[in-house]
Amino acid sequence: MDQSTKKYQKRGISLKLLSWIISAFVLIISTALITSLVLISNENNEVRKANENYITLKEASSDVQIASDYLTAQVRSFVANAEKKYMDAYFEEANVTQRREKALDKIHKLVTGTKQHDEIHAAIESAINESKDLMKLEYYAMKLVCVEQGISYAEYPEVDKANIEGVLPENMRLEAFNAVLGPEYIAKKETISSHVNNAFKVIDDLISKNSEESSNGLKTLIVFQTITVVIHIVFAVGVVITLILYVLKPMNIALHAIEENKEIHTNGTSEFNYLASAYNDIHLQNEKVKEKLTFEAEHDKLTNLYNRTGYASLYRRMMLDKTLYILIDVDGFKEINDKYGHDIGDRVLIKLAKTLDTNFIEDNAFVFRIGGDEFAVLVENIDDAMDNSIVERMNKINAILSAHNEKMPSFSLSIGIAHGDEDDTTDSLFKKADNALYKVKQSGKSGVIYDKN
Repeated sequence: MDQSTKKYQKRGISLKLLSWIISAFVLIISTALITSLVLISNENNEVRKANENYITLKEASSDVQIASDYLTAQVRSFVANAEKKYMDAYFEEANVTQRREKALDKIHKLVTGTKQHDEIHAAIESAINESKDLMKLEYYAMKLVCVEQGISYAEYPEVDKANIEGVLPENMRLEAFNAVLGPEYIAKKETISSHVNNAFKVIDDLISKNSEESSNGLKTLIVFQTITVVIHIVFAVGVVITLILYVLKPMNIALHAIEENKEIHTNGTSEFNYLASAYNDIHLQNEKVKEKLTFEAEHDKLTNLYNRTGYASLYRRMMLDKTLYILIDVDGFKEINDKYGHDIGDRVLIKLAKTLDTNFIEDNAFVFRIGGDEFAVLVENIDDAMDNSIVERMNKINAILSAHNEKMPSFSLSIGIAHGDEDDTTDSLFKKADNALYKVKQSGKSGVIYDKN
């Protein structure tokens, strides 16, 4: 491959390199997309988990208030109705269900590791401690009712420990009502509510902050994912355009060039340019070989004039009514070969060929060696004004060849000329020229006869 082909090749984009770049970029973008999806999924899970924790914290904190209110309702119902089932329900909640204690454990687990852990835990624990302190008044009220109504409370040690000394029997029920409905009891209930509300406020602040952080994180990830998708789309469009410009378009041009048997003139990838250059080299060589074979098939090797094959090909295509046929024969050529040898005979033919070729340089004139020492000249688009000049030209050629030459023998030509008409065929026109040539030979050779009939 020549240097220009190599330079042309260097200007192309390497398909191999392009494939590696596309693969690497797709890998990077795909990794970024997958990563962003995983991060968004994780962030969503965190948000969902935070919301679940928020609900659980709210429920747990509410359980403290609910449990306290439940105990209050049971003790007040017992004081009002003196039915033991209310006291049983009270201690079922206090000793078995224990919603306050369980809520505290749940809150402790959920807020462990957060900055608000101590604050939330302390608020709920204060509410529980206040609730437990409130229970002393409730034990006191229940014992008063039990003593007044003669209800057994031996199974509840907490009630048994309550001190009701100094309270008159007739005042026990009123004292019990004052204990669970009085200002002290109400103040403690408000304190419990205050602690629970403080815990709610801290929980709300914590969740709000977490939600804001999660929201900002999600926004950042979504922006990143959007940018990644846009880059991916732009890159995909770029890949398609690149493939069209450097692969599909050059390939289409190449296919048309091959179909039309032409060289490929396009600029694609370096690999395609290499193939195109290789094809062009082969195409050029084939054209040269074809031209050479065509030339050799239609030209005489000795004289380089058209041979009989070329003569037949051109003669068939001519408009005979406008064609002048000149048939030439070397006088005494056999004697020249016998006397001087075939080498000299070949030189005679070569000289004749050069002389004819030099004197018929017009585009509409064609010189042939149709066999042995027989030559022909066909002149197309001839008119009457050219007839005499052709005869003069042939007489001049005869004079040149007949002149003395020390290097080779002189020789003369017998020349028959015929002009075609509308009724002529290739055979009839040839025959007319051949008849004129025959007349020259009959009249002593070395001359020109123009048969105008």
